[in-house]
Amino acid sequence: MTMTHALVPTDNVLSASNGGVFKSKFRMQPGRFELTPSRIIYYKKSSFWMAFGLIGVLVLRGQKGTRDFEIELHKIASIERGKHGFNKNILDLTLVDGSKHRITVERFDEFSERLRAEHARRATA
Repeated sequence: MTMTHALVPTDNVLSASNGGVFKSKFRMQPGRFELTPSRIIYYKKSSFWMAFGLIGVLVLRGQKGTRDFEIELHKIASIERGKHGFNKNILDLTLVDGSKHRITVERFDEFSERLRAEHARRATA
């Protein structure tokens, strides 16, 4: 019997959007988010291209990125809308263990509505 190490998708992607994770007050790591019925998956993109301005941003949008981390929906204690400067499309996720994640997504309304619906569905199940 041979075993393959190919990735097999187990969850459907409900929503996907480019965005980023705030690492500190002045630093954001660009990436892409995928929302599945059980988790949020973050794909980190290289910050190298940001130095090239508009061309770099366009190149970044086309990259898939490397899988960096995932957050299980049942581990999220609260979802709040945050603010960072003039940007009011920030999701502040507080996990059950007390850790916090600040993320921004381009398709904020679509992504946050699906996230809240899936989180509520998991809480009642």
